[in-house]
Amino acid sequence: MVRSKLTSLMMLGALSITGPTAWAQEAANQKTLTLQDSVTRAVTSNPSVDQAQAEMDAATERKRSAWTNIGPRVSAEYNEAHFEKEQTVPFGETTLVIRDDVTKTGSLTIAQPITGLYAAVQYGRFSNMQQDLSFETLRQAKRDIAFQAAEAFLNAYQAQEQEEISGASLNAAKRQYEDAQAIQRVGRLSQGDVLKFQLALSQAETRAAQARTTKQVAFAMLRQLIQAKDEDELLLEKNLPKLEEETVDIQKGIEQALAHRPEAKRAELATELADYNKDLAYAQFIPSVNLFKKWDRNFGEVAGLGAEKETSYYGISLQWDIWSNGSSVFAVREAIANKTKAEATRDSAKDGVKLDVIQAWQNFQAAKQTLKFAQTGVAQAEEAYRIDQTRFKNGQISATDLIFSESAMTTAQGGRVSAETQYLLWHFRLQRSMGKDIPQAQTAS
Repeated sequence: MVRSKLTSLMMLGALSITGPTAWAQEAANQKTLTLQDSVTRAVTSNPSVDQAQAEMDAATERKRSAWTNIGPRVSAEYNEAHFEKEQTVPFGETTLVIRDDVTKTGSLTIAQPITGLYAAVQYGRFSNMQQDLSFETLRQAKRDIAFQAAEAFLNAYQAQEQEEISGASLNAAKRQYEDAQAIQRVGRLSQGDVLKFQLALSQAETRAAQARTTKQVAFAMLRQLIQAKDEDELLLEKNLPKLEEETVDIQKGIEQALAHRPEAKRAELATELADYNKDLAYAQFIPSVNLFKKWDRNFGEVAGLGAEKETSYYGISLQWDIWSNGSSVFAVREAIANKTKAEATRDSAKDGVKLDVIQAWQNFQAAKQTLKFAQTGVAQAEEAYRIDQTRFKNGQISATDLIFSESAMTTAQGGRVSAETQYLLWHFRLQRSMGKDIPQAQTAS
């Protein structure tokens, strides 16, 4: 809240100096991001999510098409044939036309499949399963992008903080080198000690350059995930959420993961789809029986004795492919093999889910302990450096001791930032392993 108000006041001041056009441009290029903002933007704008959504829409239409095959089919046909001349026969004093030189006929047929209903219903159920599978695929895509965005934000945050720490270390090295030169001029420090401070300054400059590069790469990855423009300047929220202490029963966590993880659900659905495929393969051996009703109409001249302009009839049609060179048998064998494969894949997916939960839980516990040690270490290192600065000025320790002390403090500060981000990262990975769709940080009150 305070940060946002301060940012607003700064922008207002810029408006009074540079004018509304410059202020609007500056505001457009400033993107203050929270971790939750990053997740939301990634899920709603990432191309992989759009692709999965399109597949889901296609599966929905495919299901509708499959179920409409159960109902009757209506077909219309029209034929117009031209001959060189009409066919006639003499009949007493008149001539009887057998076939006109132009014939125009049309028909309307309504057919309802009987035995084909079994295959049609099975295919409809198969399409339902495909839609469920595509839904889990869409859910998987959203989960992947959501947790990737959370990790990208944490990596960018860590890189940003490490750059600040390396910048502070560089400034400290500069001050130490300048102090060393001043002390040397009054004869209280040797040239060798000054060179040590100069070397420490060079190393600090190298670390600062490396930190800037790491930050640029991390921010580029975050921009890609949230679909931000290259010219947008991302300003990350400075404070990471502080998590509540929570206890997780590993066995319950595994059960929850098996019930909610899209990977497990997709593997289960794939097994059921393989079962339907096997039933469809067997359906090829069933003859096709249809009931039909047909209307024929002659749109041309009626030819012959007793011919009518319109006729109608109904009946049963049967078609049975009694020999297909063995292709139907091979299709059934393939379906059986695919079912066995799907069952093995399902079992493997379950094992993978279980292992993922255990690994995430153990790493989360380790990250929690690491954070506690890192926080204690920073306090100790900062106090030690403060004391060593005074001792160095009083001539009680060497330049090397002071450089080591500053390096230890910088390392401890960087370790704390790394521990904070790793703690959140493994918290999110634990949530993901247990089947949550969106990373959630329950902050401590």
